[in-house]
Amino acid sequence: MIESFVTHTLNGLYYGFILFMIASGLTIIFGVLGVLNLAHGELYALGAFVTFTIVGYLTGLVASPAGPVSALVFAVVVLLGSLAAAAVLLPVGAIVESVFVRPIYERDEVYQLLLTYALLLIFVDVMKLGWGATPVDPGVYSALNRVPTTELVGFGYPSYNVVVMVVGLAVFLWLVWFFDRSKTGRIVRATAINRDMATAIGVSTDRTFTLVFAMGAFFAGFGGAMVSIGPGTAFLEMGLDPLVLSFVVIVIGGLGSLKGAFVGALLVGVISRWAIWQYPPVELAAPFAVMLAILLVKPEGLFGTWGEIE
Repeated sequence: MIESFVTHTLNGLYYGFILFMIASGLTIIFGVLGVLNLAHGELYALGAFVTFTIVGYLTGLVASPAGPVSALVFAVVVLLGSLAAAAVLLPVGAIVESVFVRPIYERDEVYQLLLTYALLLIFVDVMKLGWGATPVDPGVYSALNRVPTTELVGFGYPSYNVVVMVVGLAVFLWLVWFFDRSKTGRIVRATAINRDMATAIGVSTDRTFTLVFAMGAFFAGFGGAMVSIGPGTAFLEMGLDPLVLSFVVIVIGGLGSLKGAFVGALLVGVISRWAIWQYPPVELAAPFAVMLAILLVKPEGLFGTWGEIE
């Protein structure tokens, strides 16, 4: 019983970190730009498909793991390939913001929703043209599990899951540092709080918005990369569920709050895995039940800031 509890809790943390990496990009975009990007799930899917190409190529250049050291080298190559795949989403996000989203900032939110929904459909066709309609898999999951992690303490748990949790925590800590400590991050926060004042002191809001949208696309793609190297596959419809759950996460945490997205993602991940463990039919309902319970107590979310990245 205790071992099952620990395993399902770890599965929930793993799932939560995946959700956070996806939702962080959506949180950044909404917190600064005020845009609910319906194409975010397809940026996540695009990251998974690009990972299939880049990681598949890079792992073909190194030997298959035959021991702990070679497995660690293999894992480093896979992670670098995943970062490279996510980096491809940087110019994609920059182009989407500067060409398509920027002209409609001052229009009603309905225009933004329709535009990003149209981009969603376009991305699906682009992925279908580039990789076909058949699911793809870089085939590195079993090799990643040869990296010794929990085995060192006598507990058998997939090393891939451990890697994802460590990477997800590193992403959160970097984002907190970026927005709290770095000059660029402070400029982004200042622009989110008061665009007119930021412009008055010489900040280029156009460049700031492009940077923010590109960052959001990067983290969406990185979330897709982390999923792509796991036990699943990259397929055309994979962006829908993460998009919906990302909205659930940012509503739970508070719109525009990175800390809220982090806590919300872990709550959804752990509680949903516990619920599925006890009663599998509640798989779809569990995240929404968590959201409803929290909104009844705090309608603004756990760390609601309404328009400021925090």
